[in-house]
Amino acid sequence: MHLLSFRFSASTVLLFIFLLTGFGSVEAETYYHVTVKAMREPSDPDDCEWAWVTLVEIPKSRAYPSEAALAQRYGGSLRGSVLALVRADAWRSSHRHTSEVRCNGRRSEMVVTWRESRGERVYATGGLDDPNDPDKINFGFTSREILDDNGRWFDPRGRSYAVAGVPVPAGGEPVEMRGDYHIRAVNYLDPLKHYERCGKRWVEQFISVLDNFHLSTSFEPGENEIFGQTLTSPARKRFYVYQIIRSASREHPHWRQTTM
Repeated sequence: MHLLSFRFSASTVLLFIFLLTGFGSVEAETYYHVTVKAMREPSDPDDCEWAWVTLVEIPKSRAYPSEAALAQRYGGSLRGSVLALVRADAWRSSHRHTSEVRCNGRRSEMVVTWRESRGERVYATGGLDDPNDPDKINFGFTSREILDDNGRWFDPRGRSYAVAGVPVPAGGEPVEMRGDYHIRAVNYLDPLKHYERCGKRWVEQFISVLDNFHLSTSFEPGENEIFGQTLTSPARKRFYVYQIIRSASREHPHWRQTTM
């Protein structure tokens, strides 16, 4: 019987250990969980909308492969990340408000209402555009092209969107639908805003105040949570409270919760 002996150099042993421990390892993904509460009038907190969004960080080199290849050809590289949409939802409260108008020279009221509704389609995106500062983040709701968590781009405006009017009881008069109806950044199962004025009734598309929410901010060094609030121009008085949580978990910690 022959005794076979093997001699390993120190570098060979280190290489073997590296390959063994590194085999099958997957780089951890980073998720960003956003919660936004929007109010049309800060003095009326019952008139509000909520949105919950989860995004995942994808390197720009993967999001823009053609551009990355071109940059590499000239000795450069695409740095930074795109925040791809994993899931999003929204909710709005029911509301009724009135304003004084004149009908045939007499004082009257115009009544505007909408019903409580859950979101049907909600679109948002963001990015980490400063390669030298991974704590800087931008986020916003949009109906422009969006990257999904599989690395594929899609255009929300290219998706079918049908809106049904107000149900008409037997013998009743149909309610007029005014204006255009388009896919927006935040769309509700009930997309209607109801008007009554001078004996007339009609509906228009409900426009979410979340559509105009865009944010550019930074995590504090060593922190993984941002909490803040912002007020738009004094004339419009749109008030937003927001939270962003950076996490290795795919699960949104406050999904569909109307507390913050």
